[in-house]
Amino acid sequence: MENQILVVEEVAELLRVDKQRIYELVRTNQLPVIRLGERQYRFDAIAIEKWIKNGGSLKNSVESK
Repeated sequence: MENQILVVEEVAELLRVDKQRIYELVRTNQLPVIRLGERQYRFDAIAIEKWIKNGGSLKNSVESK
C-alpha cells in the first residue's frame, strides 16, 4: 500500500465494516488516526496496513512506524 491518507469511508471499506465501527475504534483509541479537530479523522494507509498485520493492535504498529 502506498503512503497515502485515507478517510473513514475508505478505512471502513478496507476493513469491510460499517463506518460506525471505525468511529468506535477511534473513540476507544484502538485504531491509528490523524485527528483534524474534534470530528474529522484521517488515516495513514501505512499505519493502517501495519495495524492490520499486527492483528488489530496498536502495541507494535505505532512503535514500528
